[in-house]
Amino acid sequence: MSIDINPEFQRNLWLHLGWQRMMAACIVGFTIGYAIFLVSDFDKVSYAANLLLTIILGMWGPRRAADALAEEVAGGTWEMQRMSGLSAWSMTWGKLVGGCSFVWYCGLLALGAYIFAGWKLGFPEGRAGNFWLGIYLLLVGAVLGHVVALGVALIRLRKTVQYRRLTITLAQTCGFIVFLAISGGGTAPVLDEASFAPTEAYVFDQGYAWPMVRAVLGSVLVLWAIVAVFRLMRAELQFRAWPWLWTLFIGFTALLAAGIAPWPGGGAIGAALPVFAAMVLLTYLAALADRRDPIRYRSGLLSLRRGDFSRAAAELPWWLISLVATFMALAFAISAIGPSLDGWPTSLSALLLRLRLLSFSHLTETLILIILFMCRDIGVLMWLSFGAWRARSDITWLVYLALVYWPISIILIFAGYSQFITLILPVASDDLFWSFAPILVQLAILGAMLHQRWRQATRSGVLVPELAP
Repeated sequence: MSIDINPEFQRNLWLHLGWQRMMAACIVGFTIGYAIFLVSDFDKVSYAANLLLTIILGMWGPRRAADALAEEVAGGTWEMQRMSGLSAWSMTWGKLVGGCSFVWYCGLLALGAYIFAGWKLGFPEGRAGNFWLGIYLLLVGAVLGHVVALGVALIRLRKTVQYRRLTITLAQTCGFIVFLAISGGGTAPVLDEASFAPTEAYVFDQGYAWPMVRAVLGSVLVLWAIVAVFRLMRAELQFRAWPWLWTLFIGFTALLAAGIAPWPGGGAIGAALPVFAAMVLLTYLAALADRRDPIRYRSGLLSLRRGDFSRAAAELPWWLISLVATFMALAFAISAIGPSLDGWPTSLSALLLRLRLLSFSHLTETLILIILFMCRDIGVLMWLSFGAWRARSDITWLVYLALVYWPISIILIFAGYSQFITLILPVASDDLFWSFAPILVQLAILGAMLHQRWRQATRSGVLVPELAP
């Protein structure tokens, strides 16, 4: 009986998992480990194995995951693959598992050395508080980092068909950050095992060790990330992408933001502010990741006009869904805000006051300003995307955000012009007119500019042109 093997997976195994490479990795790894043992002890072997695991699975792995796609684009074979009979799921796990097969082989060799050294040392607890939990965190973080890297590469591919090294570097960086956030150095030993205890997190006011929370959260996020990469691959293969899963993910993120906190007893306000911040962040990320094609937006508007709600939903920008969720989070936050600091978590209020991030006397106005400033920033991104700078709109927008929200604000504050800070920062003051007037004027000017750019991009005289007969 023959077994059908995914051709993409088989091709990647042939390319990356030859017996010469496997033998060389085994010999080199054993030689390095034995040399470290001879000049020191099993403690140093454990440290070295942990460092190798971080380099191999955390840094090299995400790069290989993104390269599995970038090499196809650079070699000119990606279009041929898109026209092949492979399904989106076959291409997804074929590239993800097959492209990283040699990485996992080397990582498992290092993991074997780490477990052997841990056995000789009596299985030290490490930073995770449990030897085996630390290994699980490492593996989950590695899988999530690889999937995220491939997802970022697919997002970049939607914006340009040219091979760019930035795609690989950006994807690798995102994957490595995710790896560190989930693994948390879980396999790394600590200097004083007896006095070390992992910090606690509070999930709906119930205290749990942070490593355990990261393990559960990382496992769930792996499933979400795999689904996301599969959906991105389907979109790349010209399948229609529905927004329902993104809407569910927004709800999932809101639940996490409301339920997980580093302090107990946050109450409604302790849940409202993290949810609002998470929705703002998702809106920015969705706008940056979106393929901001004015023709696509126009097609969605025309579909909505003629009552084709199925196609209109498929063309719906995901950042618009996040924006609606942000408005809902704003309403939740305003309803939870009281007139005083009563009911606020002490640690949260102290942190905000120390950093001067919010004025409690004008917190509601500040949250509304954040929404308005976010609308301005997304409007600027759309204006850049609808013009001649479309190919460089992402990096131009990021530079704009960096300049506006950091050096210019610092210059105004330390140069003695803090009364003009509402021009660039959403911080409400006692004078509500001066707080809201600058951003409303900016939105009005930007709206006119964006409408003009839209007309030029769609070659139409009205926002939603009439259908041709």
